[in-house]
Amino acid sequence: MNKYFDRHFNKDIITIYPGEFWSSTGPELISTVLGSCVSITLFDPIAVIGGMNHFMLAKDSSNTAADSGKLLSKFGEYAMSLLIEDMEKKGAILSRCTAKVFGGSNIFNVPTASATNIGFANIEFAFDFLQKNKIQIVSSDTGGKAPRKIYFDPVTSKVYLKHIATYNEQEGEIQKSKERQYIEYLASLNLSAKRQ
Repeated sequence: MNKYFDRHFNKDIITIYPGEFWSSTGPELISTVLGSCVSITLFDPIAVIGGMNHFMLAKDSSNTAADSGKLLSKFGEYAMSLLIEDMEKKGAILSRCTAKVFGGSNIFNVPTASATNIGFANIEFAFDFLQKNKIQIVSSDTGGKAPRKIYFDPVTSKVYLKHIATYNEQEGEIQKSKERQYIEYLASLNLSAKRQ
């Protein structure tokens, strides 16, 4: 997690990375860059609390993450539990929350039906989780091939989004490289990621 002041938005920016989340009632923006990863934003309009997570893989099918401590939140099922718990501690009520879903790009050009299409699996998990928990999805921007950069305002629930490849191909390639390295790292721990 990183915090800095952005002159364009005239606000503090909280940047989150894979396995991290942030919730707030304050005037800052929460930001992240997504390739095959997914971020889900939650917003309670009555308590005026918003939060966002960033997860790398949908599920820990091997159940070995429990031995890895801080790796837990890199999986969607744990990332959602942590975000919801944090927001509820600050006064949010889940039944009032709405959600937005972003990411899940197929940046490695893997066929959709392939077991190694991490982006597709992440999107599927996000929508399934939200529907099962009766959380209304009010907006989404998922799939495709381009990485995304998003800024989420936890006070208004507004999201500023740009598709990185449209603006900067080099930045998109850097994101692909980072994700590939991280997936290989998870695979080396015998977790549920497969090498691309």
